[in-house]
Amino acid sequence: MKTKYIAKVVLLTIFFSVSGIISGQKIDDYRYDNGQSHPVDHTVRSEVRFNGYTNHWHDTYDKWYRYGNLFKMAVSDVEKTILQSKVDIAEDMGIPGLLMQEGFMNTLLSGSYTTLEQPDPDQLEEALSAGNVLIFLDPGTEAGEMVTAKLPADWEWPHTLKSHQYGTVSLARADLFLLENGENKLFVVSSPDEGTREVLGEQIETTAHILQKYNLHKGWFGAESLLKSVTCTKGHPLEVIGTGMNEGNSWFVFSGYMDFLAKNELDEWIKEVGVPVVTDVGFSPVFGCRDYDGLQVQSMFTKESWINYAHEKGGYIFRQVWDTLADPFHYDGYLATEGNKEQIDNEDVPFVLRTGSLDGDARSSMVLFIEKDKPLTRESMWEAILDRRATGVLEQGKMMGPARYRNALQMLLLDRVFLEEYYGDHVDLKAVVNGYDLEVTLSNFSERAVYGDLELSLPAGVTAEDRSSIPVDIFPNSSKTLHIALQPGKEATGHTNPVAVHFNMDGKKKSTLAMLDLPPAISVHQLLYGHAPRISYPVSVHNFSQKSSFPVELQVFRTGDKNKPVFQTSKSCNAATGSFQGLVFELDLSAGDYEVKVAVLGVETTSQLGVGKAEGKPYVYEIDLNGDGVNEFRMENDSVQVTLLTTGARVIEYIVKSRNDNVFYKLWPEKPIDDKRPFRKRGYYFYGGFEDFLGQASMETHQVYDAEIVQKEGDYVRVRMWTDYFGNRLEKTFTLYGDSPLLELRYALTFKNPEANIIAPDPLLALGKRHWTEDVFTVPELDGLHEYRMKPEKYFGRIFYLKEGWNAGYDTKEDVSYVAAYPVDQQLFLHMWMNHPSNNDAHYYCVEFQPWVNIYRKNTTYFTYYIWGAGGAWENGVKSLREMNLITTAK
Repeated sequence: MKTKYIAKVVLLTIFFSVSGIISGQKIDDYRYDNGQSHPVDHTVRSEVRFNGYTNHWHDTYDKWYRYGNLFKMAVSDVEKTILQSKVDIAEDMGIPGLLMQEGFMNTLLSGSYTTLEQPDPDQLEEALSAGNVLIFLDPGTEAGEMVTAKLPADWEWPHTLKSHQYGTVSLARADLFLLENGENKLFVVSSPDEGTREVLGEQIETTAHILQKYNLHKGWFGAESLLKSVTCTKGHPLEVIGTGMNEGNSWFVFSGYMDFLAKNELDEWIKEVGVPVVTDVGFSPVFGCRDYDGLQVQSMFTKESWINYAHEKGGYIFRQVWDTLADPFHYDGYLATEGNKEQIDNEDVPFVLRTGSLDGDARSSMVLFIEKDKPLTRESMWEAILDRRATGVLEQGKMMGPARYRNALQMLLLDRVFLEEYYGDHVDLKAVVNGYDLEVTLSNFSERAVYGDLELSLPAGVTAEDRSSIPVDIFPNSSKTLHIALQPGKEATGHTNPVAVHFNMDGKKKSTLAMLDLPPAISVHQLLYGHAPRISYPVSVHNFSQKSSFPVELQVFRTGDKNKPVFQTSKSCNAATGSFQGLVFELDLSAGDYEVKVAVLGVETTSQLGVGKAEGKPYVYEIDLNGDGVNEFRMENDSVQVTLLTTGARVIEYIVKSRNDNVFYKLWPEKPIDDKRPFRKRGYYFYGGFEDFLGQASMETHQVYDAEIVQKEGDYVRVRMWTDYFGNRLEKTFTLYGDSPLLELRYALTFKNPEANIIAPDPLLALGKRHWTEDVFTVPELDGLHEYRMKPEKYFGRIFYLKEGWNAGYDTKEDVSYVAAYPVDQQLFLHMWMNHPSNNDAHYYCVEFQPWVNIYRKNTTYFTYYIWGAGGAWENGVKSLREMNLITTAK
């Protein structure tokens, strides 16, 4: 048997081998089957609805999608959800059985008509022969039966939806529709209930009166941008404004964290391009102040402090509806939420409804009713809010506010056509700048062609290849994209430049905003230190010109003597228009204090440089301190021992040897006690040491950097770390100089993501054995030196505007000090944070002094931070840094 089996295997092997040769299989005969390249074609869809009661009566219409079985998502059924919103709006108006034909109000309000109550057929036909007629009738009458018979078969769509409102036995139906015969129109208000007909007649009259008296100014209150914050969100203020203008908005009140610092910038941007928009700012619960000087949002602990600040600054203060602790105080109004609609509707109290960020889809808005003889201004905006001439509009068209204005707006939303025409919503206008290319997309969502002219409004320093009117025609339900080349001049560099786009159509203008955000043409370290005889000096140049090659000139002057350079050189820069190139200059200098001037393309910048003598013998080595297989880097000299982690490119230890003290609070290698909290890494995660805030939680926190020792020994030692965050490169270079305590941190950021617009170098300080009240921190503010200590019972913070670029701390019991230095004019402000164990994310006593620094795109951002820790008073450290030319003064 065994012999026969082997023989069969051999024969089969020979057969298949021969068959393969005969058939001649070739790779060219194979093809890729792309039949599964469209995921939507392979989704399993099902409709899910609910009409009933959970903790309230409501109706939902969803579509569930499955793909490959395990992928699942749900979205609202758009059509059914819109239809249900019409029923909900009617219910809110007190007429749950109201159905209105879209365009009814728009057509009615656009011409004259005769009004008839319960006419018979002869009276109706006689009136129709004279022109348009609005009739109020019972559908059970002869005339009522005649006109309601004209309604389409699908008019009873709420029954198909199974809306819970239509389960009411006593539901009073009210039908508003339009019949046409050529130019003649018959407007019908049909209901078997006389009271309902009367209410609808009054509502039509009220709506018409309001539209005659007021303009409807839609806006976003409490929009958020985080332009001035280390916390990230989608949208620059100009993008927020542009997005809102496309939706018909004419006013914006910003209240993102630190948005109040942009008050003047907003005014300037709007003025530069002359768009018809009003802006204001605030920080909840305070809004509308003439300025925000002295606002310390992290140090205002009482309601009185907020109230007093608002009223001293000519602003307004709002409270939560439910906050009974606010009852003894005077507030200007309520902070509205959907859950307090009852109070907002019925109490005679002004209110505001916050929009939030583009990240949250900006679903809420407010409509202000401002007299037609009054222009929209900041004053008239606030007057309308405080006079309760406002309606808050929530997601899916839900509304709140006084019934007079709310019901009128609800009538217009049920009509749809009026509001689309009023706000130009049938045309969608979007504009974005890519490089120097302005891309404008116009989409026509109507059933008719749209014709118009496209125009630009540009700020000084920016021109376009064609600023004249560009004719545009867009077919029904189609889009068109235009590309316009922008050309900035040197005045536009280092600025956010607004670009207004206008589309003039049918006698109306629709506008939006884009921005050409440009970095400084020249980027350098505004403060730098090095040892003689040679200093490496990096420069990055953004080419805003049409040239592809041009010289970069560098001159070095002794501080206080700009008559004759002690060193000068030049290099050729090769960069395409709109791109940038980095260069490194080698400066041959003796010890001393210097100013470095760099000039290119008609732009120049000056920075401060300290050069010391080449002395001392520091050293650096790698060591695995926690046994995880990833080495740490340790830098040492006679004064300090510094330990660097590649995780987060942080300084985890800076030990002053004379006091055997790590000036930083260190938790690593231990983990926070709440390490396993859900989504823990999306919050601030404590390691300790010297880290950075780059988003919240910081991008850097858990990132392991590439690292190398650049210089191992000599008069200084240097370690470089770098990483890439999906196209955003961050490089840090750590240098320990001589035998002094001086540790230098050089930052080089080449970023593309606009939301990552602020970085805050962040020392987590705990001088001595612990951070406590004996630690005194000194800040050189504009009006002089000020001292700060912790409050053991609470955490708090402040922002400082500095006269000089340093801050210091001193442990009065253990005689150890910490001094930091950085370029004062490069920071937005210095942020102090006195942390407390009650902090949800960081359960430790420590203090932080963070200079907040802008990150710009399309060039490399350079920044330096210097650390000086030593035994003795902080004044000694400041004196030493000043002697090294590392103290900068605000210009």
